[in-house]
Amino acid sequence: MQKTTLVRISVVLFALVLVLGNSVWAQKLADRPRAASMRSLAYDATQETVIEGTVVNYTAEAATPPFGAHLLLQTASGTMDVHLGVASYLEAYHFSLAKGDSVRVVGASSATRQGTIFLVRLIQKGGQSLALRTAKGAPLSFAGGRALGLSKTQQPEGAR
Repeated sequence: MQKTTLVRISVVLFALVLVLGNSVWAQKLADRPRAASMRSLAYDATQETVIEGTVVNYTAEAATPPFGAHLLLQTASGTMDVHLGVASYLEAYHFSLAKGDSVRVVGASSATRQGTIFLVRLIQKGGQSLALRTAKGAPLSFAGGRALGLSKTQQPEGAR
């Protein structure tokens, strides 16, 4: 009789653990859409815009996400944070930025946990133009241009 009771208790405990495990798993699945919407740096090519302004500050490596080169750009509508990607990519194409430079950027705004940031696809300064992302928004710095078969003297993509 005691062995039967022990088996019954074990089965009930196993069923309880199974039910509780499934409810925890279901809660994690319910949080996925919210977590996906909070992912930073989602580039939406359909929302692409052109912005012109003056460089207020250039930082080669930001201390907060998204990491990489940033511009603080003074535009007609105010100051905005502009993300350029990896600074070494800019350096590889001999593209330098300094306070007071007039630039034109093509890109899309993206909401992050820290606020809204402008992700640059193409940057132009004077006669120089450099693509930083593909037309769909993937950073070219990950491929370093080598995947496209480009030398350091070639421009990855022309102005739009």
